[in-house]
Amino acid sequence: MQFYRRLQPVQAVSFDLDDTLYNNVPVMQRAEQAMRDYVAQHFPRTAVWQTTDWLAQRQRLLQEQPDLGSNMTHLRKQSLAEGLRYFGINEDEIPAAVAAAFNHFMLFRNDVEIDAVVHQALRELADAYPVIALSNGNVDVEAIGLAPYFSAVFQPMDELRGKPFSDMFVAAQRELPAIAAHSWLHVGDSPQADILGAHRAGWQSAWFTGGLGRVEHLHVLPTLAYHDLTQLVDYLLAARR
Repeated sequence: MQFYRRLQPVQAVSFDLDDTLYNNVPVMQRAEQAMRDYVAQHFPRTAVWQTTDWLAQRQRLLQEQPDLGSNMTHLRKQSLAEGLRYFGINEDEIPAAVAAAFNHFMLFRNDVEIDAVVHQALRELADAYPVIALSNGNVDVEAIGLAPYFSAVFQPMDELRGKPFSDMFVAAQRELPAIAAHSWLHVGDSPQADILGAHRAGWQSAWFTGGLGRVEHLHVLPTLAYHDLTQLVDYLLAARR
């Protein structure tokens, strides 16, 4: 571990999920392909688009509406709808088509394998600290087997914007009002969503360097950086004794 700031006593820990606790890249690749195939099967005129085309469509929408980047569910559903419109699908059919395609996508999106080491680390940490999940993604923590370790899970919804907006950090603090902002430690791989988001909320942060973020993407320094979850958890457990 590498410390960039003095770590204040930690009283609660929150975790990002995707690419922090498991490798989400192959999961998403399979889910994207499954969604593309499903849409092509039900709307054959869309078959000329491959997964890369749907990704490009999503990126175009994100450039037009940057705030959608903090809510992947809304971004994906709107992208699906816009793609179907591009192919001239009847407007009356689009809402049901989007819902069905998204549900199919989620079957594969929740097909996540969690390493036994991660289960053990979270189990031990949850015995010592309140542990909460803060994720911009839409994975179902119950479906992937991580629900028992989290006392609460916050993900974007209509009235709750994703990181780096402060909404989910504030919601977590409401869950445990006796714990001051500076006593929280947020763990995540994204320099923008996790590290900048935690900094804006007045929280401490632990940056997972084995995820998708790179050092050149950091807007602010984290409290600490780590690569091995077990090492981080051992450190926090020792501090609790």
